[in-house]
Amino acid sequence: MAYKTFANGFPLPASDLNNFLMNQSVIVFADSAARGTAIPSPVEGMLTYLEDTNAYESWNGSAYVALVEDPDLTALVPKSTVTTAQDLIVADGASSVTRLGVGTDDQVLSVVAGAVAWADAGGGGGGLDWDLVSSGSFPSASSITFSGLTAYDNYLIIYNDVGNTSASSNLALDSINSDSTAFGVSFEFTEGEPQGPKNSDLGRLSSSNSAAFDTNGLIEINGCRSTNPALVKIHSGYQFMSNSGRSSFSTKAVWTKDSLALSSLVISWSSGNFDNGTYKIYGA
Repeated sequence: MAYKTFANGFPLPASDLNNFLMNQSVIVFADSAARGTAIPSPVEGMLTYLEDTNAYESWNGSAYVALVEDPDLTALVPKSTVTTAQDLIVADGASSVTRLGVGTDDQVLSVVAGAVAWADAGGGGGGLDWDLVSSGSFPSASSITFSGLTAYDNYLIIYNDVGNTSASSNLALDSINSDSTAFGVSFEFTEGEPQGPKNSDLGRLSSSNSAAFDTNGLIEINGCRSTNPALVKIHSGYQFMSNSGRSSFSTKAVWTKDSLALSSLVISWSSGNFDNGTYKIYGA
């Protein structure tokens, strides 16, 4: 209804009294007891003010409710939660929210370690999204252990510039889960020719008659957490000097026995130690 301003001398018909005075007024009481005495039968929508509690209350048809509770404004998310354009609001607990700032170009909204976060988009075509798990350098020892392979189903171990202090040394898959018998027969392709069933050697990475050569390679592991045998595929390049120099590439595969879930593996030299080399481990 409209709002009307009255001037001195204006007539006050009953309709104006009801519409502009009774229906547009806030009734003030000392307390709820005084209100109950004065209004034994309140009308829905009637607005009152209690002086003892400084509260505005409205009759909703069955009870007086404070204006801040109907609706409950305290349950609303304040605009101050977000501070920057393109911010998102995410829950950080039961009935609790926080701000998630916008990601960078080409990132996608993902789940990282159980929390919503912006992450770099994975490869196209529905491929696996690889996360960098760890990286490091090879130790000055004859072997290295890659452990903690339990958070992902698939792993890539990429190694670069791996060398040896000794000539005539082979780099071999020594054990899986600290068990040197935990894997079955492997199959090898060397220099493009199938070599048939072989042992688990990763391939000769050093010279047979001179100083060791550095090499690069990749260890691919599929089905680490599967109840089926896990597959370990090794792709390695190496240099071999005998009479005339040549270089070669080897691809081999081994399977864990039975339903052994793979959690760690060890690779080691048949002689000598690592003298350099770095690695990166990715999980998907």
